[in-house]
Amino acid sequence: MEHTDSGGKLWFLGAGPGAADLLTVRAARALAAADIVVWGKELMTDALVEEHVRADAERVSWPPAEMADIHAAYDRAAREGLVVARLLWGEPSVYGSVRDEVRAARDRGLDYEIVPGITSLFAAAAALEIELTVAPQSSRPLILSQGRGDPVPVRELARHGGTIALFMIGERAEELQRGLIAGGYEPSARCGIAHRVTWPDEVVLTCRLDELATTVAARGLDRHTLVIVGPAMEDDGPGVSAPS
Repeated sequence: MEHTDSGGKLWFLGAGPGAADLLTVRAARALAAADIVVWGKELMTDALVEEHVRADAERVSWPPAEMADIHAAYDRAAREGLVVARLLWGEPSVYGSVRDEVRAARDRGLDYEIVPGITSLFAAAAALEIELTVAPQSSRPLILSQGRGDPVPVRELARHGGTIALFMIGERAEELQRGLIAGGYEPSARCGIAHRVTWPDEVVLTCRLDELATTVAARGLDRHTLVIVGPAMEDDGPGVSAPS
């Protein structure tokens, strides 16, 4: 936590994968005390805000708000001694842009605190009934990467033979499928797919790696989709199967 002389404070809260009851107790308390709440409507359920935010608190939703609007709320916090809660999807340290948020707080002389949250990876693992570091493969790496960007690094990551979690795969599923197979995963390898996990409309299923692209396309899954492949998915547990 950064300590300053400003009366305002910024809370950077891990919002979890979506479900309102997957906030930590500390995050829920911070939300309840906030004068202004900044949240991502496309990444978080309405229930998360409705259940934890005061009725008289100001709410800044992006979209339609832009970063200029969010920073304007930070400026008001510094001037007026307000408490702002900034909800960051999942766990702030995992693709949560928390480094930029901390810089914005420091630039304004605001106190701030980061509260960890439950990443969608852990929610997906629970839904798929898998152990991400299962023995005896526990010495193999657990790799987190984005589906966006050049698929060549995915091919290189696959060469490690560990479990890979690919966030935000979206329309890149076919390229990622090719890269994973080129990196050494068998076409028949079992993949876990989790889309908007813990939301009312979640999709959680498994398929063969060589069916990944067609499975994603058939369900119309967008960028809010996580794929897990590797030793963690080799368990013979019940899991969830894709429809034929």
